[in-house]
Amino acid sequence: MVISDNHGQQSMLDKIRKLESDSDYYVHCGDSEALEERLKGWICVRGNNDWIARLQDEIVFEVEGVNFLVTHGHRYGYFNREEIMVDDLLRHGCDVLLSGHTHVPQCDEINGLYLINPGSTTLPRQGSNKSYCIIFVDQGEIKVEFKEII
Repeated sequence: MVISDNHGQQSMLDKIRKLESDSDYYVHCGDSEALEERLKGWICVRGNNDWIARLQDEIVFEVEGVNFLVTHGHRYGYFNREEIMVDDLLRHGCDVLLSGHTHVPQCDEINGLYLINPGSTTLPRQGSNKSYCIIFVDQGEIKVEFKEII
Protein backbone atom coordinates (compact mmCIF):
# COMPACT_ATOMS: atom_id res chain seq x y z
CA MET A 1 0.00 0.00 0.00
CA VAL A 2 1.51 3.34 -1.04
CA ILE A 3 0.53 6.87 -0.02
CA SER A 4 2.09 10.30 -0.23
CA ASP A 5 1.56 13.95 0.54
CA ASN A 6 -0.99 13.89 3.36
CA HIS A 7 0.60 17.14 4.63
CA GLY A 8 -0.16 16.89 8.32
CA GLN A 9 -3.52 15.14 8.02
CA GLN A 10 -2.32 12.41 10.37
CA SER A 11 -5.75 10.79 10.59
CA MET A 12 -5.27 9.79 6.95
CA LEU A 13 -2.44 7.44 7.97
CA ASP A 14 -4.78 5.55 10.30
CA LYS A 15 -7.75 5.66 7.92
CA ILE A 16 -5.92 4.10 5.00
CA ARG A 17 -4.05 1.61 7.14
CA LYS A 18 -7.42 0.45 8.48
CA LEU A 19 -8.91 0.27 4.96
CA GLU A 20 -5.91 -1.77 3.76
CA SER A 21 -5.28 -3.81 6.91
CA ASP A 22 -4.17 -6.87 4.95
CA SER A 23 -1.24 -5.11 3.22
CA ASP A 24 2.21 -6.59 3.70
CA TYR A 25 3.97 -3.22 3.46
CA TYR A 26 2.92 0.36 4.17
CA VAL A 27 4.95 2.84 2.14
CA HIS A 28 4.87 6.62 2.49
CA CYS A 29 6.56 8.68 -0.23
CA GLY A 30 7.04 11.76 1.93
CA ASP A 31 5.43 15.00 3.03
CA SER A 32 3.59 13.25 5.83
CA GLU A 33 4.45 16.09 8.20
CA ALA A 34 3.65 13.48 10.85
CA LEU A 35 5.07 13.01 14.29
CA GLU A 36 7.73 10.32 14.38
CA GLU A 37 5.66 7.92 16.49
CA ARG A 38 2.87 8.02 13.87
CA LEU A 39 5.25 6.57 11.25
CA LYS A 40 6.13 3.38 13.13
CA GLY A 41 5.55 0.41 10.84
CA TRP A 42 5.84 2.53 7.68
CA ILE A 43 8.58 2.52 5.06
CA CYS A 44 8.80 6.29 4.90
CA VAL A 45 11.09 8.82 3.20
CA ARG A 46 11.59 12.52 3.82
CA GLY A 47 9.69 14.96 1.64
CA ASN A 48 10.49 18.62 1.16
CA ASN A 49 8.06 19.46 4.00
CA ASP A 50 9.23 16.81 6.50
CA TRP A 51 11.52 17.69 9.37
CA ILE A 52 12.07 14.35 11.14
CA ALA A 53 15.84 13.87 11.24
CA ARG A 54 15.74 10.07 11.08
CA LEU A 55 13.91 9.92 7.75
CA GLN A 56 16.06 8.99 4.77
CA ASP A 57 15.87 10.63 1.35
CA GLU A 58 15.77 7.24 -0.38
CA ILE A 59 14.96 3.68 0.60
CA VAL A 60 15.43 0.53 -1.47
CA PHE A 61 13.59 -2.69 -0.65
CA GLU A 62 12.72 -5.93 -2.43
CA VAL A 63 9.49 -7.92 -2.71
CA GLU A 64 9.49 -11.27 -4.50
CA GLY A 65 12.41 -10.32 -6.73
CA VAL A 66 11.09 -6.84 -7.58
CA ASN A 67 13.34 -4.01 -6.36
CA PHE A 68 11.63 -0.80 -5.26
CA LEU A 69 13.18 2.65 -4.88
CA VAL A 70 11.22 5.05 -2.68
CA THR A 71 11.92 8.79 -2.75
CA HIS A 72 9.74 11.88 -2.48
CA GLY A 73 10.51 13.16 -5.96
CA HIS A 74 11.14 16.86 -5.31
CA ARG A 75 14.72 16.55 -6.57
CA TYR A 76 13.67 15.43 -10.05
CA GLY A 77 12.62 18.91 -11.15
CA TYR A 78 10.20 19.55 -14.00
CA PHE A 79 12.30 19.25 -17.16
CA ASN A 80 13.18 15.73 -18.36
CA ARG A 81 11.59 14.47 -15.13
CA GLU A 82 10.80 10.94 -16.32
CA GLU A 83 14.21 10.52 -17.95
CA ILE A 84 15.89 11.49 -14.68
CA MET A 85 13.60 9.11 -12.77
CA VAL A 86 14.53 6.20 -15.07
CA ASP A 87 18.23 7.06 -14.68
CA ASP A 88 17.77 6.99 -10.89
CA LEU A 89 16.14 3.55 -11.09
CA LEU A 90 19.00 2.23 -13.21
CA ARG A 91 21.61 3.74 -10.88
CA HIS A 92 20.00 1.92 -7.92
CA GLY A 93 19.40 -1.34 -9.82
CA CYS A 94 15.66 -1.10 -9.17
CA ASP A 95 12.54 -1.95 -11.16
CA VAL A 96 9.93 0.35 -9.60
CA LEU A 97 10.16 3.98 -8.48
CA LEU A 98 7.66 5.05 -5.84
CA SER A 99 7.51 8.82 -5.46
CA GLY A 100 5.15 11.65 -4.59
CA HIS A 101 5.56 15.43 -4.61
CA THR A 102 3.42 16.23 -7.68
CA HIS A 103 0.13 15.25 -5.97
CA VAL A 104 -0.91 13.64 -9.28
CA PRO A 105 -1.41 9.86 -9.65
CA GLN A 106 0.96 8.24 -12.13
CA CYS A 107 1.73 4.74 -13.32
CA ASP A 108 3.98 4.64 -16.35
CA GLU A 109 5.98 1.72 -17.66
CA ILE A 110 9.12 2.65 -19.58
CA ASN A 111 11.19 -0.23 -20.97
CA GLY A 112 10.03 -2.57 -18.19
CA LEU A 113 10.62 -0.02 -15.42
CA TYR A 114 7.71 1.49 -13.48
CA LEU A 115 7.23 5.07 -12.31
CA ILE A 116 4.45 5.12 -9.72
CA ASN A 117 3.02 8.07 -7.81
CA PRO A 118 -0.01 7.37 -5.58
CA GLY A 119 -1.20 10.98 -5.81
CA SER A 120 -2.10 12.89 -2.66
CA THR A 121 -4.42 11.74 0.11
CA THR A 122 -5.43 15.31 0.98
CA LEU A 123 -4.36 17.88 -1.65
CA PRO A 124 -4.83 16.46 -5.15
CA ARG A 125 -3.75 18.50 -8.17
CA GLN A 126 -4.49 18.75 -11.90
CA GLY A 127 -8.08 17.58 -11.52
CA SER A 128 -7.18 14.31 -9.80
CA ASN A 129 -9.03 13.01 -6.75
CA LYS A 130 -7.62 12.21 -3.31
CA SER A 131 -5.90 8.87 -3.79
CA TYR A 132 -3.43 6.16 -2.83
CA CYS A 133 -2.46 2.93 -4.55
CA ILE A 134 -2.06 -0.76 -3.93
CA ILE A 135 0.69 -2.70 -5.69
CA PHE A 136 0.29 -6.43 -6.12
CA VAL A 137 3.50 -8.41 -6.70
CA ASP A 138 3.19 -11.98 -7.98
CA GLN A 139 6.19 -13.92 -9.23
CA GLY A 140 8.03 -10.79 -10.37
CA GLU A 141 4.99 -9.24 -12.08
CA ILE A 142 3.30 -6.13 -10.71
CA LYS A 143 -0.23 -4.81 -10.93
CA VAL A 144 -1.14 -1.34 -9.68
CA GLU A 145 -4.60 -0.34 -8.44
CA PHE A 146 -5.39 3.28 -7.59
CA LYS A 147 -8.04 3.94 -4.96
CA GLU A 148 -9.90 7.20 -4.42
CA ILE A 149 -10.53 8.51 -0.95
CA ILE A 150 -14.05 9.68 -0.31
